[in-house]
Amino acid sequence: MATTLGIVLALIFGVLGLLMTVAGFGKNWKRKGFLKFAFITLGISFLVYGALAGVAQIAPTGAFGSASEVFLSASVPSGIVGGTGGTGGTGGTVATYQPTGTYSAVDKYSATTSISGTSYYKVGNNEATTTAQTNLNPGELVTYWVDNSTYWVAPEVKTASDKVTTFVSKGWANGTATLSLYDQTNRQSATNGAYNCSMGANDQCSVEITYQGPSKQSAGSFGGLMVLEHNSTISQVTCTDTDGILLDDNPYSLTYTTSSTAHVYKAYAYDDKLDDGSGAVRRIDCQYKNGGTAVGAGSDFKVSIIPADYYVTNNGDIVLDTEKAQNDDTTRTGSVKNLPTVTGYWGA
Repeated sequence: MATTLGIVLALIFGVLGLLMTVAGFGKNWKRKGFLKFAFITLGISFLVYGALAGVAQIAPTGAFGSASEVFLSASVPSGIVGGTGGTGGTGGTVATYQPTGTYSAVDKYSATTSISGTSYYKVGNNEATTTAQTNLNPGELVTYWVDNSTYWVAPEVKTASDKVTTFVSKGWANGTATLSLYDQTNRQSATNGAYNCSMGANDQCSVEITYQGPSKQSAGSFGGLMVLEHNSTISQVTCTDTDGILLDDNPYSLTYTTSSTAHVYKAYAYDDKLDDGSGAVRRIDCQYKNGGTAVGAGSDFKVSIIPADYYVTNNGDIVLDTEKAQNDDTTRTGSVKNLPTVTGYWGA
């Protein structure tokens, strides 16, 4: 049967062939032998082709073939790669390319040392799962973390690309930090039990807290809390530092029991510069002011470092804290690792 498209195309070819043929015999082509010949030949070919196509449109079905066979016979390639999948039109299908994610965890200072443990994968707002998310969609925000009892592992967060997205989470091997107290007034250690800073009625004492983490390891890589425990007669404790270690606000949770019923405590939040794996010495200055009652010679005071670590909440999030507060759990997240603590003593 005739189609509108077939008739239009037949007319176009016929008119174009007629015009080219007439122009080829025109006087302007007298001295252009080959070009004139080619122009006339092509014009006659278009004219004949248009005529045959026109006949095909009005002839009975099957006499010369359908219009699509005459003008639209180009084949459609199959197996097109790209896009997000699905099926193509008549003549072929679309083969999908699924972006993937690859995951590993290594020692920050030794890429050949792999970190094992329980791996967690969180895609977008979905809950974290222990099933590897190998098939990803471009643009998805993916978090990968490994829970390991002897490593502090930092989650790796990336936006999935349209190709392979590689996640390499790095960790610090747990090491032992050195924590000490120094009486700045009397220029001596405050941890040896001998006479040092007097804390009689209304006295004050300046104590330097020194922290040295292990080189290429860490006793707490992500920040945490410094807890100062002391006699309840001490009315004020103020701490400062020159390295920007202490935070103005405390983002961490704390459940703490004093070693004596006569003690109280105060907590300061610190950031990840305290123990960054460099082994650098960090110093924090604290001034203790006593009330109207002497603490008594030999009375002790304590400084504890409680590092923060990551954990998975009941809602499937991966968060940082010093204890599992979002799970209504006071268990410390870094309880399986070292918690540096030092005890000092007041003088008479």
